[in-house]
Amino acid sequence: MTATTAPDFRVLRTDVPRLDAEPGIALTLLVLGADGVCCAGVDLDTGVLVRAWAPAPAERSLRPYDVIRVVVGPDPEEMPDPAAPEALYLSEPPEAIGRLQGRRVERLLRPLLHPTNAPLLSSHGPAVPFWERRRDHPSVALVEPLGPVVLRRDETYLGCRFEWQGTMRELPCLDRRLAAAMDRSGRRRMTAGPRSRLLVALTPPIDGHCHKVVEAVLPRP
Repeated sequence: MTATTAPDFRVLRTDVPRLDAEPGIALTLLVLGADGVCCAGVDLDTGVLVRAWAPAPAERSLRPYDVIRVVVGPDPEEMPDPAAPEALYLSEPPEAIGRLQGRRVERLLRPLLHPTNAPLLSSHGPAVPFWERRRDHPSVALVEPLGPVVLRRDETYLGCRFEWQGTMRELPCLDRRLAAAMDRSGRRRMTAGPRSRLLVALTPPIDGHCHKVVEAVLPRP
């Protein structure tokens, strides 16, 4: 009889740079991933990775490497995931003001890459119990897998398969633009471009657990 091993939900502490922004302050962010009222990006003044929650979506769909203007709001209790150290609550929807590409984007992203010798988001399991979340544990990371990134699509699911620390992982992928492109083409399996990067994040609590997902598959800038 083969013994089964329980999932390892241990969370390893990682110091996370935090953006201490007062309500009313305007910020300029480089978008990495956006879905509805949630947007992850890089603050252009400090280089810090943030997750911004707005009262309503932007007027137009945001793409990776768009530049947006946001205003920090006064009520952090509106955030779905208050344990996220990168979280900001906005007083209004993001406003798209431009776009960056090339070497400037690469200079911003390279210092943010998740260490390849560390567990994804500092934990070994596919989810973290909400009661174990701490404000010094990251909730979002920019990941560069060493091998190919493979997307698998069916009627209700988009999975992202990649290698991390010598093990193949598959996480749900929430990249709606990628799912729509696969649906239009009729493709059910595809490989992302060479050295694609992934925006991996923890969901807000679902039945007491925050699950790891791929929020966006980022093209090379």
